[in-house]
Amino acid sequence: MTPVLKEKYGNATKGRSVWHLLAAIAGANAGLMLGMLGTLNWQECLILMFALAALAGGAVFTFFEMRSLN
Repeated sequence: MTPVLKEKYGNATKGRSVWHLLAAIAGANAGLMLGMLGTLNWQECLILMFALAALAGGAVFTFFEMRSLN
């Protein structure tokens, strides 16, 4: 955390990360690639992208939340 953010927000941003968002983006990208390789139509590809994004983002978010309980 930068000194400016630390001064402005204190410890409010401590432990906050965007890893779950990056995992969701990676899941959506994987869904797009799998959908294109599987020759799915655009509706099925979109559903696959949303499903993989939700699963990947949720798994990483849950991991970090469980780790923060210690």
